[in-house]
Order: sequence, then C-alpha cells, then structure tokens
Amino acid sequence: MKFAIALVLVALASGGCMARSRPALAQSNLAMRERMLVAEDARAQTEADLATLRQGLTNLDPSLRRQAVRAIGRLERPDLIPTLTRSLADANVDVRIEAANAVGQSAKGDKGVADAKTRLMLRAKVEKEPLAWGAVAATLGRLPYSSAADIDEVEGIIARVLPGPSSTTIQIDALLGATEGLEALARQVGKISKLKDTTLTGLRAASTLEGRAQDADKLARIRRFATLALAASGGITRPGLEAGIAQRDAEVRRVTMVAARARIDGREAVITRGLGDSNAQVRYEALQTWGREFQKTSCEPILTAVRDADAHVALLAIDLLGNGCSGPESVRTLQSLIAGDGSGRTAAPTPASGWHRAAHAMVALARVAPAEARKMLPRHVRHDTWQVRMYAARAASELAAFDELEQLSRDAHDNVREAALGGLVTHKRPEATRVALDALTRPDYQLLITAARALAPATNKDAVVPALQQALRRVTGEGRDTSRDARNAIREALATLGAPEPAETPTALGGTAQTMPMARIDALATTLLRFRIAGRGVFDLRLMPQEAPVTSLHVATLAGEGYYNGLTFHRVVPNFVIQGGSPGANEYVGQGPFMRDEVGLVSHRRGTVGISTRGRDTGDAQIFINLVDSPRLDHTYTVFAEVARGMEVVDAILEGDVIERVEVIAPVS
Repeated sequence: MKFAIALVLVALASGGCMARSRPALAQSNLAMRERMLVAEDARAQTEADLATLRQGLTNLDPSLRRQAVRAIGRLERPDLIPTLTRSLADANVDVRIEAANAVGQSAKGDKGVADAKTRLMLRAKVEKEPLAWGAVAATLGRLPYSSAADIDEVEGIIARVLPGPSSTTIQIDALLGATEGLEALARQVGKISKLKDTTLTGLRAASTLEGRAQDADKLARIRRFATLALAASGGITRPGLEAGIAQRDAEVRRVTMVAARARIDGREAVITRGLGDSNAQVRYEALQTWGREFQKTSCEPILTAVRDADAHVALLAIDLLGNGCSGPESVRTLQSLIAGDGSGRTAAPTPASGWHRAAHAMVALARVAPAEARKMLPRHVRHDTWQVRMYAARAASELAAFDELEQLSRDAHDNVREAALGGLVTHKRPEATRVALDALTRPDYQLLITAARALAPATNKDAVVPALQQALRRVTGEGRDTSRDARNAIREALATLGAPEPAETPTALGGTAQTMPMARIDALATTLLRFRIAGRGVFDLRLMPQEAPVTSLHVATLAGEGYYNGLTFHRVVPNFVIQGGSPGANEYVGQGPFMRDEVGLVSHRRGTVGISTRGRDTGDAQIFINLVDSPRLDHTYTVFAEVARGMEVVDAILEGDVIERVEVIAPVS
C-alpha cells in the first residue's frame, strides 16, 4: 500500500512539473518563432541567422519546423537545398509539403534546378501521402527546365496519376497536385517540347471529372488546372470546348473561352454561347476572343455588348469598336457615348455619373473616325476629372492633335502629363524635349521615368545632361526605396548620352527589426480590414498572418493609420486583378521602405489579395485583388489576405474608384 501511495505521489509530482513546463514550453516556442521571423525578415544575412533557422528544422514542434523550412525556402538560395532534404522526409505531412515548396523556391540557376529536380523525383518515388505527393508533383511541374529530356522525365512522373480508361479509384489530393504541376509545365513546354498525347488524354478526362460533394472545391480546381493545361498546350478539341462551355463552374467556362482562340473547327458556335453566358467574366472572355478571332468578319456581337449590364464587358466592347469597326452604326454609337455619360443620357460626363464609357469611346472614335473625334475632343481636354483628361491625351495622340497634347503636358495632374508626353514622344515631336525637361522637376516617379527615356536620344546634351543630373541628385536625396526605377531610368539616359553616373551601392535586402510583436501578429488572425468604396459598397479582407505575418502586420498598421483613406484603385484589368493604394494613382508611387516578399503555398485564387512588386522584395504597400484564379502569379507575389465578404463589390470596381476609408475590425469570430 505504501508503494502504491508513493507511485501516486510521484505521478502527482510529475503532473505538477508537466503543468509548470507547459507555459515554459509555450514561451520557449514563442521566442523561437520570433527569432526565426527576425532571421527571415533580415534574409538570414549572417551565420547566426542561418543557425537559428537550421535549429528550427529539428524542433520537436512541427509548426516550428514548418516555419523554419518556409523561411529557408524564402531565401531562394540553391546552396541551401541540401539543408531541406531531411525535411522532405519529415514525420509531419505539413512539414513535407512545405519542404517540397521550399526546394522549388530555392531552385535558382541550372545547378539549382538540377539539384531540386533530383531530390524531388526521389521523393516522388517513395512518398505515400497523397497531399504530400501532390505538393511534390506541383513543385516539379513549375521548375524552369531548359531541356526536353528533363520535361519528358518530369511529365512521366506527374502524369501517372491522371485518370485513364482503366482507372477505378482516384486520389483527389494527388491528382490536384498533378494537374497543378502539369498546368505550370504546359506554360513552358511550348518553347522546348510538348506534352505527350497520353498526358493530354488524361487531362481531358480530368477536365470533366466529377465526384463527391465534400470534394467539390478540389474537383473544381482539378478541372480548372486541367483546362488551363490543355489550353496552354494546344490540346483542346471541339468536344472539349463544347464540354467546357457546358460546365457548371463559371471559371472553367471562362478558361474555355481562352482555349477557343486556338483554330478549332466549330469554335465560333462555342464562343457565341459564351457571349450570352450568365456570368459576366465568361462574357468578357468570350468577347475578347471574338475580338481577336472574328472581329474582321462581324462587329455585331461587339455592338450588342456595348449595352451589356456589366460595365467591364461594355468597356471592352467600346475599346474593340476602335479596332476596325468603322461602320456608320459603330461611329454613331461612339458619338452617342461621348455626347452622353455612357448610359444614354445627353449630359456631359461628370464624376458622379461615371466617366468611363465616354472616355473609352473618345479613344475608340479617334481610331475609326478621326474627323468626328477631333470635333468632340476639346471638352474632354478641359474636363474636371483628371482620368478623362488622361484618356483625352491618348485620343489626342491617336489624332496627332499636337496643340492639345502640349496643353495636357502642362496639366495639374502628373498622370495626365505623362500620357501627353508619351504621345509627343510617339510622334517624335520637337516639343517632347522641352516638355520632358520640365517633367524632370516634378515629383511623380512614373513621369520622371517617361521623361528620362524621352531625353535619352536628345541631341542638345548641354541642356539635357545637367537637367538629368540635377533630377538624379534630387530624387536620390529624397532617400526613398520607391524611387529606384526613376533613378535607374535617369542613369540609363545619362549613360546613353555619354555622361554615366557611378553605380549606386546596393541596399541591404532584409529588414533590420530585432524583435517582432508576436502578440499583435497572432491577433491579426481574427482581424478584418473593411474597405468602403465610394459609390460601390463594402468588402472585408481576412488577413493571413500565419502565412504572411510581416506583410499582414504592415498593411494592417497602415490601414489603422489611415494610409489608404482617399486613395484609389488605379489599375483595373478585368478577368485578372484590381490594384490600388498608390498616392500617385500609378504603378511607381507607393509607400516605402520596400517590403520583403513572403511567397508561399497559398495560391492566387479568385478573391485572394497580394502585394504588387516590380522585382523581388520591392513591395510598396500597393495591393491587388485577384478577380480570377491566376496560378501564374504563384510563388512570385505574396498572398496576405482574402476577401471574406463583398466579392460582388470587388467585381464592380472601376478604374479610379475611391477608397473612402479602411477600418480595422477586430476581433471577429
């Protein structure tokens, strides 16, 4: 009995130690997370940082091992691929998935690609878990190969799980990874090789695959990847087009319209079905395909689409009318749109009523009926809305209306000046040099880039070289990362003119933070960013701090400080992305210093939100929202959030729509 009591006492004592050790362990793990995040943010420039990440690879906590693997992959160093090999065989499937992706992210240069391919191929032969095997297959497919032999070998490994005539069971997760890999492979094989007929047959089967309701999302992604792969490899047939346009999934129907650009007998009837689809994105893609393939035979579908209820479809139709639809009805339609506000009324376009249709129509009319457009141009040149004046500059360039271009080159808004200067340069006008010299004194970086390029071939070097040198000193003195492209353009112009400037000392890649606010980062998992768009409505973004912690924190902090309030979505590319958050309403003006990338496993699916960049680690807080699935952006642009509510508002956003304010809503359930 005494012995039994002793055992109970020992057990209680051990339980007390364990109870006390749990908080200590949690604190230790939190500290390790922070150290690894600091090392990753600094791009592991020191051996101490690398040692921290290597230590994380062997941590008992699989979530920490996964974080360490991801961090090493984000360094994109091929010499670290061997360091990741053990993680490819980790006991935890999530770590193995992350390791496959990290190996792919590290595959730079011919040697790096060869090393990554060898290790992933070996793993593919022994991996039993479908999720992990799918990750290996997806990564193998995206490596940048340079030989047909490599492509054929990889294709053989990936394609083995595609459905065939004798297939009785299908591993959904493995097939998803395989179709993702084959889609990526198909985008590059055309330059070197082509997919085998047996692979194309398997992809056709996958493109119409159905299954259990609980697998609906994965099956939809399989069908989309398979259709994209077939489209990229020229493997779509007429039955494939007819099956694609009949699918319930609008994204497959949209991609089918892209595939219909291949010369396939009977495709005109399929495209016509797409033009009448219930989904606006399908109609948009069908109209784009009609414009590329059949506009020379008939403008009727385009004229019909001008009246489409969806503004993006209607604007595309207006643009297409300017590509050769010069008949009387087309000209009258464009004149009516310019005379009204784009919706049939007769008043001049105003900011409240919407300027887009009239502005697009002005450019289209300039192309097909220059004399008529010339009569209507002046009021657009004087319009209160700067975007209308910017489009007027584009129309003036089409019309060779040089007086109007010179007038617009002195506009109060630099984006209008940039468009006008571009027109003068296109026509090789002598005024371009004077306008470009004046532009060098302006603050907008996009305008500076256009001005520098305009001045590069100048002959009056005595005036141009000092002006460029002064602009370079001014912009460099501002000390902004975001002026990099402008500085480079000025340096290139000076080099062309025979007055090269010393190269800049490269800036350090990584961050300099010594600590990370882990509690704030973790709290972002229950935080929404609520965007209120003038005249449109509200949409909410759910942050992803577990995948992109530093980006999520940075954007949320800026939102809380009111940074985005009053800015616009300046770039709208239907069936691709909307982009906003630039104080200058263009690609080259953003917030600095540059943000580092946090690319990872999250795919650029419809509704995901990324950071716009112009090269690695050049994010400037401009965000973009994916309007469709865009796998070609994967592993290149950070995904840090997704639309949690209001995607219909996102779909309706037009160029120039104003972000009234962004609210930080926390916590949420």
